[in-house]
Parts: sequence; C-alpha cells; structure tokens
Amino acid sequence: MTDFQEANRCLVAMDYPRALHLYLRHAEVCPTEAALAYAGAAECCLRSNIIQAPISVALGIALVSQGDRKSGEHYFRLALRVDPKNVRSLWGLSQLLPDSSEERRELLERSVAVLPGTLNLVALGDYYRSRVRDLDRAYALYQQAQEHAPRDRTAYLRLNDICRRLGRLDEAKQWTLRWQEAKSRKRRVDGKR
Repeated sequence: MTDFQEANRCLVAMDYPRALHLYLRHAEVCPTEAALAYAGAAECCLRSNIIQAPISVALGIALVSQGDRKSGEHYFRLALRVDPKNVRSLWGLSQLLPDSSEERRELLERSVAVLPGTLNLVALGDYYRSRVRDLDRAYALYQQAQEHAPRDRTAYLRLNDICRRLGRLDEAKQWTLRWQEAKSRKRRVDGKR
C-alpha cells in the first residue's frame, strides 16, 4: 500500500494527523501526484479540530470544533501551484475565501471550465446573481446546473427566483412545474412516494 492509499484510509478513519503526515510524505516521494496529496492534506486540516477547549462566541453558545482553515488554504494553494486544474483544490480553496472575493470567482470559473458540476455551477451562479447582479450570466449557469443534474432541486429554485426578479412570471412557473415533474420521476426511480 502506498503512502497515498494509507493516507486515504487514515482520512476515512479520522486519523487526521497521520493522514496529513502520509500525504505530505507522498507529495515528496511522488511529485507527479503532489497536487492530489496536497489536496488530501488540506482536507485533513479542514476536518481536524484545532480548538483545545470550548470558546464562548455568544451568550450560551460555545464553539467546540473548528478546522485549521489557514493550513487548509496553504495546502490547496500548493496543490494548485503543482496542478492549476486540480478540481478538488479549486473547489476547496473557493470555499475558504469570502463570497465576494474576486479570487473566489476566478477559482469557480476555473473549476467549471475543468469539470462542470452542480455545486460549482450553482456557486458561480450565486456569485453572479448576488455580487455582480448579472442575472443573465447567473441564469445561464443555473440552467447548465439543471441540465447537469435534472433531479437536483437547487437549480430549479434559483431559476425560478431569477425569472421572478426579471418579471418573467410564466417562465418562473414553468421552472416550478419542471421541478415537480423531475421530483415525481425521482420518486418513481427511487421507489419512494
């Protein structure tokens, strides 16, 4: 078993310190897989708990767990330096940056270009809808997300919202009807009612 395989096993077993060590060692030993190993290391950092004792954040509310976001960001950036198209790192780093960050938008654009999926298409659509107020671009991204995963409700809701904002109420109703059709097909396929 390679260090990378053992690191993946440790990650699943929640032995994050060992997994981190193995991922980093694998990155040194096997530079062709360094981006994958650094992305794994970043995941370890984000999943581990760096809080030693509960921290009071508000009256009656205590923070008991928090990942090491700074180290996670560091390893995602290392991975992207090795492989600028590493989808796991493009997505992971985008989730660590502020929603309004131009760098976050750029990372999401790159991840959509490499491997469009429901999560990154919707996240990029949300950026354009909320931050830039480019509803046409957001609409196109949500439509692409809906086509990618026709049984995922998220894109339908976003498309309905945009159509309402643009005053296209009949089209908004159509997206609602299309979701209801997709949902009923999903139930038949799943065998659930």
